[in-house]
Amino acid sequence: AASKVAPNAAARFTKLPLVRSACSTLALLYRDVKSRNQSLKSVCEALESRVTSLTSAACSTASPVIVKLEPQISIANDFACKGLDWLESSFPVLLSPPDEVYSIIQNNAIVLLMNKV
Repeated sequence: AASKVAPNAAARFTKLPLVRSACSTLALLYRDVKSRNQSLKSVCEALESRVTSLTSAACSTASPVIVKLEPQISIANDFACKGLDWLESSFPVLLSPPDEVYSIIQNNAIVLLMNKV
């Protein structure tokens, strides 16, 4: 029998449609800004390279600590998953596509404005 993998709160959060859309928009904006200015592109690429190096070093250094903290990390992940469960059930709009969320907000704003008149 296959072992059941516990849900990962960070992965669940990044799969929320609004979060994915925001990340995609920011990535496009970042690429656009980089492509428009050669000096800025050079600085960004140098920073990207440095962040990649630091991330690799941090991962190898942190590995033993992460192993020791696994029980606490698991508890925090479970708590975060329960929080996401609550958010998703309390605010189902979080699971809606961004265009639909925009439409809902726009319609509600119009209704509010009409009620004020």
